[in-house]
Amino acid sequence: LASDELQGRLAGSKTEKKAAKYIQKEFKKLGLKPYHNNNYFQEFSYKYNANPHDSIASNGMLIKTQNVIGYLDNNSSKTIVIGAHYDHLGHNEHNNSTKANSRGEIHNGADDNASGVSGVLELARMFTQNENQENANYIFALFSGEEDGLMGSKHMAESIKSLYPNTVAMLNMDMIGRLKEDKSLVVGGVGTNPEFTKIVERNKPAGFNVTLEESGVGPTDHTSFYLKNIPVINFFTGTHGDYHKPSDDEDKINYYGVENIVNYIYRVANEVANLDKIEFVKTKINAGKTVPKYKVTLGIMPDYTDHGDGLHIDGVTEDRPAQIAGIKEGDIITKIGDCEIKEVYGYMNCLAKINAGDELPVTFIRNGETMVVKVKF
Repeated sequence: LASDELQGRLAGSKTEKKAAKYIQKEFKKLGLKPYHNNNYFQEFSYKYNANPHDSIASNGMLIKTQNVIGYLDNNSSKTIVIGAHYDHLGHNEHNNSTKANSRGEIHNGADDNASGVSGVLELARMFTQNENQENANYIFALFSGEEDGLMGSKHMAESIKSLYPNTVAMLNMDMIGRLKEDKSLVVGGVGTNPEFTKIVERNKPAGFNVTLEESGVGPTDHTSFYLKNIPVINFFTGTHGDYHKPSDDEDKINYYGVENIVNYIYRVANEVANLDKIEFVKTKINAGKTVPKYKVTLGIMPDYTDHGDGLHIDGVTEDRPAQIAGIKEGDIITKIGDCEIKEVYGYMNCLAKINAGDELPVTFIRNGETMVVKVKF
């Protein structure tokens, strides 16, 4: 999936179609049934607008693509969706890269999100090849168009309740390939069902530091299902300096991490299937913390794990305020001006108070030493 041969799997491209055919072949091999109308492909199209500031979307390019979806029938009264997106940035034709001037370079998206696709395929293998008949049917869904705004999952979520009225939960994997040394994993959506927190806590792998987020809304495909009142759980090993860059390659994947996370999701999926009743709970965005609006950016990729000692930086975008001021990946921001930062939500709150053009001291820790730089926002 992350080889140069697939040219970065841009939604609607010939090479993305090649990835779709590969996934379909795997589904057939495992004996999964087609999702609908005897077809594994769920075709859809959307307008992609190259200029996000132009509100007349009719100027947009029509992208024709497909989700790839298989079904495991266990003759159960409930169905669980296990999903991930398989598209990525191609050659940066849609300007989603975090590397400056990278149009024309292949963005292989090994972590984002060949890792999640591999997870779905492996779970499909585990559920079809074991000797048990689980207490749920499983839909294995690979989405296109995620990088252009969750297009594939929105399309699937629109009709899922009419095709599979007994759909009770959706488990999503977006970037599970870069488990860090501290084994930190962010699990989102646990507030969308009263039992999810207990299930996720009870089954976590030994030594893993799991940060729980209650909100059913996040920047990936589980959001589409949450908005249709389906309980969701999302698994994510965090951003890093290679996020949305040509350097997100297979040689950086932590296979020990992927294997442990996939086994974890298998246990969680089984426990969810065993619940008598799976009720949906509406959550506040980000566990009761509203995301503030901000007019400026620092140009960093935050670590979403709550370390409690400041905001840990997973990556720095070229030619943005942080990099220009000399802030690096691995630094821990503790203050912007007088505004103290303990974790990612504190960082967002501080950013919301800043106007474009402001110049403020940013305090951070590097290798145990406290440093201060002036940053022009």
